[in-house]
Amino acid sequence: MIYTQSEFLDYIRDNDVKFVKLTFCDMLGRQRNISVLSSQLDDAFHNGVSIDSSAMTGVGGVDLKLRPVSSLLSVLPWRPHAGRVVSVFCNIFNLDGTPYCCDPMVLLEKQVNLLSAHGLKAKVGTECEFYVFKDEPDSDTIRPFDLADYCACAPYDKCENIRRDVIVSLEDMGLKPISSHHERGNGQNEVDFESADPLSAARNFIMFKAAVKNVCEVNGTRASFMPKPMADQFGSGLHLSVTLSGDDAERKAEAFAEGVMTRYKEITCFANPTHNSYERLSLVRGVTYSENRSRALRIFKNNGNTVVQLRTPDSTCNIFEVLALVFAAGREGIEKGLKLRKPDEKGFSLFSSIDEAIEFAEKSDWLHENIPVHLDEVLGTMKRRCAVARGLKTEKDVFEFYMDI
Repeated sequence: MIYTQSEFLDYIRDNDVKFVKLTFCDMLGRQRNISVLSSQLDDAFHNGVSIDSSAMTGVGGVDLKLRPVSSLLSVLPWRPHAGRVVSVFCNIFNLDGTPYCCDPMVLLEKQVNLLSAHGLKAKVGTECEFYVFKDEPDSDTIRPFDLADYCACAPYDKCENIRRDVIVSLEDMGLKPISSHHERGNGQNEVDFESADPLSAARNFIMFKAAVKNVCEVNGTRASFMPKPMADQFGSGLHLSVTLSGDDAERKAEAFAEGVMTRYKEITCFANPTHNSYERLSLVRGVTYSENRSRALRIFKNNGNTVVQLRTPDSTCNIFEVLALVFAAGREGIEKGLKLRKPDEKGFSLFSSIDEAIEFAEKSDWLHENIPVHLDEVLGTMKRRCAVARGLKTEKDVFEFYMDI
């Protein structure tokens, strides 16, 4: 349900909500929040709640304000029902009331509005893969929760009950998953979501990750969204399906797809922001497109609409930023009238390391135009985190380091 501000406040009163988590996403894609008592919500809507800019970019010293977006309310079903807790995503503002330019939600909303000026409406569907591990604090290794493979059944598939609890939790939160199954890796799973408007799809993905981690914690297991947590197992991806509808949508969708292909390398370090991401990407064949699942970008028809599906991103990304850049690239393709290359035409290779991807991004005028402030600081933080992770000795050390993603 989409709540207005008054309906939001009524819900809080009628459902004995004690705490509200004011949720946002930093530039590295990590969920952040400040908890306020429900009695402070009215003030939060009108005056905002202060944070330091370091929570967003790692660069402090600038005071910002969080303001709830009433339509992005989620109940947290793993918390107690008495004095229950809810989460609401927030926009971030400067003290003078203007939108903060590095708010990933602002970046995405801007691109959605610019795309709509071309008579196009976008919906985004996600397919999210993750691993479930045994919780063995005294062990130096990580072990998958089961030894099952693709679309396995119980009792071989021991993750079935965890996926069921995740699905139920997501429904309790008002989100709309459509399917789930065991993936190819031992302990690997996938949950797919119904298409939604871009802002809701991005919010749903962030809350999905929180649901998985909390359900696994309750069940005595641990979840990982790392793209390659185990060297001998399959990688985990985040497939993003963009469906375009509206004026002359089929022709514009092809120009959109070519625009994305043209800027694919510039987007890569945001879609794949960890050193671990490139161990998975090393298996990707030439970056071009096809109707089948073997390419980085897939274009196909669904119920008469053209779908552009990106298959290389992974769940360590900031999905708001990635979608904002995808829409910016696609819009550029439309505005330039780009012609879609032929299917399976020889493409180009992606980077072999995060360092190469960041170096390419640092030189991109296009990225600096679309992320106008703090791009270099964010890329620097990304580079430093990856350097630390590369220096860790075991897969479990890396798993622990990236638990916040």
